[in-house]
Amino acid sequence: MIQVCILINAEKVSILDVVKKLEKIPGVAETFPTFGRFDIVAFCEVEKREDITPLIRKINAIEGVYKTESLIEL
Repeated sequence: MIQVCILINAEKVSILDVVKKLEKIPGVAETFPTFGRFDIVAFCEVEKREDITPLIRKINAIEGVYKTESLIEL
């Protein structure tokens, strides 16, 4: 398993809605809202590196998400 931490900026009015949608995506292991530079942190696990890009695209496609930054395990 490869672990990925995705830091998410979301519209303020939709943070909790985004968290609920993230929890339904396969590969997303844990999600929670935060204070600070990013609004949401999502811890994810994928089988292989090729699975990372489709996962990030799904997250970026969620209504209310406007920016992500990914930290990928080496």
